[in-house]
Amino acid sequence: MGDSKGLILGELAVQQGLLTADQLDACLQWQIDERNARPLGEVMVDLGFVRREALDALLGEQKAALARFEEAAEYGQLFGRAAVSKGFLTEEMLSQALRAQARAHARGARVKIGQVMIELRVLSIRQFWEVLHAQGDFKCGTCGAAIETPVFRETTVICESCKAPAFEVATGSGGPKPRKRRSRKK
Repeated sequence: MGDSKGLILGELAVQQGLLTADQLDACLQWQIDERNARPLGEVMVDLGFVRREALDALLGEQKAALARFEEAAEYGQLFGRAAVSKGFLTEEMLSQALRAQARAHARGARVKIGQVMIELRVLSIRQFWEVLHAQGDFKCGTCGAAIETPVFRETTVICESCKAPAFEVATGSGGPKPRKRRSRKK
């Protein structure tokens, strides 16, 4: 288990001794087997591993940890805050994305919040572009040109200069991936 700084409920429960690692695995497996989108905390209670009162306290601690995480990341300046202010996301959607980002970071994957939002499908590629572009210039990873008017194909931003993908979202791979800049032969 990684250091999720208290953002991941299951890991927090194990750290506090409310749940064993095997019990956490059982809860996660139950969610997979049942194809159930029920929150992990509810599953922990339903399977009899954690009492409701302990879950409520744990959720309070998780919420406080999320607030500390957001504050430490200069929350007011984040991509996510801009997406909310543009009306593309709700506060709940932003919190969901921040939790997913924290889980990815705990696994060692460094993904940006905008990429997580696309992966979670709470933000479209067009909305991603609008927020990103409002924050400043975006350069093509292939030719290096500033992109002003991109073309969109599914989950890809296409550079108007070289017509190559400037940004692609690789769904189902643990997070979206920006295109790496290729050297051009002359």
